Amino acid sequence: MAYQFQHSVEVGVSQEAAWRFWTNVENWTLDVAIEWVKLDGFFQAGVQGTTKTRGADLVQWEIAEVSEGESAVIEIPMPEAAARFVWKFEELAEERTRLTQQITLSGEQVDMYVAQMGEGFEQGVRQGMEKLSKEMERPARLKRSVRHFQYVYAI
Repeated sequence: MAYQFQHSVEVGVSQEAAWRFWTNVENWTLDVAIEWVKLDGFFQAGVQGTTKTRGADLVQWEIAEVSEGESAVIEIPMPEAAARFVWKFEELAEERTRLTQQITLSGEQVDMYVAQMGEGFEQGVRQGMEKLSKEMERPARLKRSVRHFQYVYAI
């Protein structure tokens, strides 16, 4: 038995900037449900991480695969199931990037976990990715605004 969900957003920053932002796991706390995230090393395959969500137990996970600047796979073992989060960073024209997150749950207890996630899970992922894209764009917007300000007032 398996469950799969995928969502993509476009963000107004380069692929490199999007990757740099996302692989800084401290930025994952922009999700209000997350208190903190720790990584036991550099962002590379085989490294373990821990996430503390508000009002819940610690979640242990592992970076299973990394293709620098392009994709990463995070795996979370669960009793009689596993969650796999595949993130892809696709370069588009004009300093834009498409972020795609594919979530797969597999194992004997998938139905139970899907029932626990509830109907709002997929909508929450969509909203979280929209928030992520806006946060990624924030430094780029600020940088453009400063350049504009410097140009306008340099006269």
